[in-house]
Amino acid sequence: MMLNDPLILTIVTTIVLATFYYAGRYLAKRSLVEDVIETVLNSLEEDGLIVTKTDEDGEKEIIPISDIIAKAVKDANTK
Repeated sequence: MMLNDPLILTIVTTIVLATFYYAGRYLAKRSLVEDVIETVLNSLEEDGLIVTKTDEDGEKEIIPISDIIAKAVKDANTK
């Protein structure tokens, strides 16, 4: 295949540019969504609506409500 033909060169260039454009849009949206989720979870934690713990990797993990209730019942029974 020769890229000497201007039409073929234009089509190939357009496909490459479109691919990188849509890849960039996808990655930007993904980053934006991750930032929104992180902000919402931090807000819920600060307001006391959810409880989290940080693991050894530095990632936050939401603690199930059943664990919190079990701990509260255990603490109430020992007092």
